[in-house]
Amino acid sequence: MVDAQLNKLIHPILIPFAQTLIKFKIKANTITLIGFLFGLCCAFFIIKSMFLTAMLFLFLNRLCDGLDGVMARIDGETDIGAFYDIICDFIFYSIFPASFIFLDISNSYHITFLLLSFVATQSTFLASAWIIEKNKISISNNQKKSFFYTGGITEGFETIICFAAMLIFYEFISYISYIFGFLCWITFIMRIFFIKKLLDTS
Repeated sequence: MVDAQLNKLIHPILIPFAQTLIKFKIKANTITLIGFLFGLCCAFFIIKSMFLTAMLFLFLNRLCDGLDGVMARIDGETDIGAFYDIICDFIFYSIFPASFIFLDISNSYHITFLLLSFVATQSTFLASAWIIEKNKISISNNQKKSFFYTGGITEGFETIICFAAMLIFYEFISYISYIFGFLCWITFIMRIFFIKKLLDTS
């Protein structure tokens, strides 16, 4: 919901770091992989009940996710880079909540609901991008991603807030999971209506 505005603030800050890494011949795809490894570390420390350490690796994972995009825009975007970025993000978004089930099996019901909600939003995310690209529909001249995707009330920033809340307020994880999962379903419905309206008028 606020990703576009947030990116306008964060990306200029990341540009000097990105330029430095590029000078050392470090590729955006390398940062994507490192970020994914940070995500795996985050999941590991959740399972070990080390939530503060997990929070650190959550931050590092998201930092790399922002940094690789800035590097790609400076050094040249590639389709394979966008592919790696998407699959690493989606796998991390599944591994993070699933880690709480490995921590405590009593988390299985609300985490399963949250994961199902993620599948719904991820499906509409990719299907919308495919439909728009396939039909060559012009949506925005300000699109800065490798492909256009429809927004919603549960985008990247909101998801990270949810993940941080799950770590900080673990005793309320069931409430956090159900509330955010419900918001994901609202995003799912919004995207369906958006694409239907778009195709009806295109």
